[in-house]
Amino acid sequence: MAQMALVIMLLFVFTFSFQRFKLYTFESDNLFLFDSTWIKQHLFETGGVNLILTSFLTQFFKFPIVGAIITTIVYISIIYYIIEIARKINGNASFTIISLLPIGFLMLCVEEPFYSFRGHISLAICLIITFVYLNNRALFAKFDAIFASLFSLLIYVLFGSVAWLFAILIIVKSICQHKFPTNGIIALIALFICCTISYLCENFISVEEAASPLQYYNWPTSYLTATCAWFSVILAIIILVFANKLNNKHIESATLAVMIISFGYGLNKIHKSDMAKMQHESYLADNNCWDEIIKLNKRKPTKTKLISYVNLALAKQNLLLDRMFEFNQQLPTQRTDSRIVRNEILRMESLVYFESGHLAQARKAAFNSVLITTGGVEPHDILRLIPINIAMGTKNVAQHYATTLNKTLFYSEPAKCALTDTNRILPSKSNFCELYGFANDYREIVEADTQNVVAQQFHIAFILLSADKEKLRNYIETTKNANLHKRVQEACTIMFTTDECRQIGVTEKVINEFEALKNGEKIADFYRTYWYYIAYLNTTMKKQ
Repeated sequence: MAQMALVIMLLFVFTFSFQRFKLYTFESDNLFLFDSTWIKQHLFETGGVNLILTSFLTQFFKFPIVGAIITTIVYISIIYYIIEIARKINGNASFTIISLLPIGFLMLCVEEPFYSFRGHISLAICLIITFVYLNNRALFAKFDAIFASLFSLLIYVLFGSVAWLFAILIIVKSICQHKFPTNGIIALIALFICCTISYLCENFISVEEAASPLQYYNWPTSYLTATCAWFSVILAIIILVFANKLNNKHIESATLAVMIISFGYGLNKIHKSDMAKMQHESYLADNNCWDEIIKLNKRKPTKTKLISYVNLALAKQNLLLDRMFEFNQQLPTQRTDSRIVRNEILRMESLVYFESGHLAQARKAAFNSVLITTGGVEPHDILRLIPINIAMGTKNVAQHYATTLNKTLFYSEPAKCALTDTNRILPSKSNFCELYGFANDYREIVEADTQNVVAQQFHIAFILLSADKEKLRNYIETTKNANLHKRVQEACTIMFTTDECRQIGVTEKVINEFEALKNGEKIADFYRTYWYYIAYLNTTMKKQ
């Protein structure tokens, strides 16, 4: 009991510390709709019950601690039933480190970009059903092969391809007890026929998807990790059965070493990836934790595109121009990222454009994000599409999105509030997006809504990052009699002569600071300035 308690505590601490933000993303990908039509539609799919159950549970992942608790319960259930199945084969089986092996692979599965939590739920359910079958096998001993086939088909219909694991475990039990596995072989044949029929009925795009862990992914991709999780269950049970004939200490030591080195290295590498950081930022942004986003980026300095969570966090606090060059700023460019991170980027872009008033670009990003999300339901983007469509005059579309969110547990009230949002002001030219270029779009947005402080900051920031002399001159001419921000003054000292700077409104203090810098003085004050950006940060400017 003490060992199991320690394992529970460690699994929860690890899951909550390192994977709670990844689990948070499952809430969007598996959104549960309290709608009889939606439930009936999925109920009659292969693995439909698994999809409905997973979607119901993951909606509570909106709260990361709940996601960590549910995931830990799933892990403990898997460990417990691995041990219990081993005991059904050999009564002397007991808890050892080897029973944790499948959990390591499942943790790696969570980090895979297209993996669905359905893989976790299906594996846990499969082991529970396997235990129930073995525990009551005496009730239908005469028709064992028939019942084994029925159980495997039931698992397949309700929970998907994990039914293969059930059939294999039945075979393993028979072999370990020196019996011919007639029931398991017949169950495998029945599953093969069922998978083929599912494919021919066009329930799946290939036999591979119909009969493998690929079924638990949202995109055709490598499913090696999930396959390893299945086989590690079989391996763990076999070792537990024969543990009394082997050297337990050597097995446990070797297994523990492999898990620490392999899984520890793999998870640490994944946890430090840009995608993991963006998922963390996404959670913080959804909960208005702007200070935390800034701190996170200070701890992990990377190249920062103008359209990013950290710049939005700075702009929301009216600090973008003051602090933007604390980070490695880069011009907005055409995204060339892989599909792996594309959905996370679209979610980010949708929020940043929405908050900065560029509703056309926000709609484009949000709509594309919904398109590549399983089931076409990404609640945060759909929520943004409601006021966007109201502002653009398509209220019927906004109502459609609101109706969808009214069927959810956590987005019904926000959807109703979004329907009354009439505070979005569009430029009179209301072009779709990038029709006249990024800078002109924001110029029109700022002209249309002079109270939009976030848009103003992004507008000036783009002019500075692009180092465009004419755009800077036009900006200054449109803001005559206004005090120029120090970053703008710093840009003027580079692009204009000293006399022009004085005419424009650059202060003597900034001019003197630039002269001192050129003379190699006050280098310590160089950091956080526009001059620092031009000299060191902007790789585009260097190439030119």
